[in-house]
Amino acid sequence: MSFLRKIFGGTDSSSALDSADPNALWLYVQCGKCGAPVAIRVDKRNDISTDYETGGRYLRKEIMDSTCFQLMYADVRFDANGNITEQTIERGKFLTPEEYKRALAEFEAKRAK
Repeated sequence: MSFLRKIFGGTDSSSALDSADPNALWLYVQCGKCGAPVAIRVDKRNDISTDYETGGRYLRKEIMDSTCFQLMYADVRFDANGNITEQTIERGKFLTPEEYKRALAEFEAKRAK
């Protein structure tokens, strides 16, 4: 899999945790069907929309894992300063970076057997 990422320029999931890109927001989710952990890079400049009614911003993101290919739907709301105020997801759950690391290690160990 890392071979394909090198060819097509994708990011390695472990490098996502170490990213210092100020324009990136990383979301970590886990599929509710197969348990696959997914790291999603959000470009703060282009992916987040303005909510003109509240003055805040929002993100609607469709996320698909690479195991069972189930679509997950994430809604994230931000205040005017860019801080997350609310987040919901259908067909999955949000993870912290630490939970993502653990889930990824467990998932890869399971697949290796």
